[in-house]
Amino acid sequence: MDPLTHTLVGANLAATRLGRTTRLGAAALVVGANLPDVDAWFYFTGDSDFALGFRRGWTHGVLAIVVLPFILTGLLLLYDRLRPSTERGVNGKWLLALSAIGVLTHPFLDWLNTYGMRWLMPFDGRWSYGDSVFIMDPFLWVVLGGFWLAGRAPSRGLLAAWAFFSAAIAWVVAGRQTSYLIVVAVIALLLLGALLWRPRDAGRVSVRFATAALVVAALYIGGRLLIHHFTVVQARDQFVARQIVPSRILASPHPFDPFRWEIVAEAGRVYRYGTFHWSDRDLLLDDHSIPVAQESPLWEAARNDPSVEGFMTWVRFPWYEIRRTSEGTFVHIMDARRARRTTTGFGGVVVKVDEAKLR
Repeated sequence: MDPLTHTLVGANLAATRLGRTTRLGAAALVVGANLPDVDAWFYFTGDSDFALGFRRGWTHGVLAIVVLPFILTGLLLLYDRLRPSTERGVNGKWLLALSAIGVLTHPFLDWLNTYGMRWLMPFDGRWSYGDSVFIMDPFLWVVLGGFWLAGRAPSRGLLAAWAFFSAAIAWVVAGRQTSYLIVVAVIALLLLGALLWRPRDAGRVSVRFATAALVVAALYIGGRLLIHHFTVVQARDQFVARQIVPSRILASPHPFDPFRWEIVAEAGRVYRYGTFHWSDRDLLLDDHSIPVAQESPLWEAARNDPSVEGFMTWVRFPWYEIRRTSEGTFVHIMDARRARRTTTGFGGVVVKVDEAKLR
């Protein structure tokens, strides 16, 4: 999930009674909810392929889930020693428990989308996918953000945070689909309204709303997991009814409509695309299809090239195109879940192969 969702989950946990169990408890929950994303630092090293291959691995797997809470607890205890409080002490056991809760929320949320998770890293690099919640889910923003803001006195810091996140989200969405900006504007106004609302008993309201936000978010996520399961079942049945037997099906969630799912299916030697909507329970298949990557010396050389090792670790539905020019032979490798056409963006890479060495 996006950093905002992770932060809001940690912030709502901190706003419940859990955050009041010990000094720095709120920090343990909020920082812990974001801590596994420390692996994003590798994107700033300039090696994007290595960063992609490392992403959602070591810092998200079972070993990190065990180790990171101890590291975070140690850092918070060090902070407490450097900046002690005379009013309230730190309970190390509670701090460790809260750090573990915060850290554990992160890989679970990441598992929910089509990007996936490697739960058993570093012992096993296999990916696992929830495929049920869009990586930037506006419903979670409204529920988690609105309920957390409700009952809090508007301050310059909160207003600045609202403005920053609204602008950041608008910038990301504008780069992908400008038509969704109206939805971003509506969400931003709802969150601003929640921030400006002032209940009489802000303290109690804050705890109750944070608890309600987490319950509603959990029910929403559970509902999407169920809908995804039955969507895959329906899509498979309709493929078979059309005498198409898919070996794999990806039902990808829509960012705004929980009943609309984009389908990618590996059927024989091609990938097929379609859309399934629960309003009519009909699978609309596209005429467009893509050949599945087939074994050949050129394909083997391209996918084993060190420059795309990270991409090949991450790719889920590989396909490729060969382009021969005066400069040499280039193999464009794409992931069918991200790219339907040749691209060198997020869903594709290009490798130059010396065909003379393959003969």
